[in-house]
Amino acid sequence: MIRRDKRLERKIARERIEILLEKALKNEDLFFARRYVELAMRISSKYRVRIPEKYRNMFCRKCFTPYTSKTSKIRLSKGVKVIKCLSCGHIKRIPYKVRRLG
Repeated sequence: MIRRDKRLERKIARERIEILLEKALKNEDLFFARRYVELAMRISSKYRVRIPEKYRNMFCRKCFTPYTSKTSKIRLSKGVKVIKCLSCGHIKRIPYKVRRLG
């Protein structure tokens, strides 16, 4: 019986996730973009690999739609970045620190 190399599997999974998310952000067809994000999330959960930091806030966690100017609305208020998905209505709040001058 052959033993699985989990480190190698995770490395391949990480690369595959990055490729899929890059394709999702570049693709203009919403159906394929959603599918790429969905596949990346499935790979992430199967091999227990985190989604890379730079991609984490680029798609809706509920309907897997990549955020673009047509699919989302972004507002800043009181130290919170509010992203609303126009496909499903899901609201994501991301805190940020306001830097004061002086």
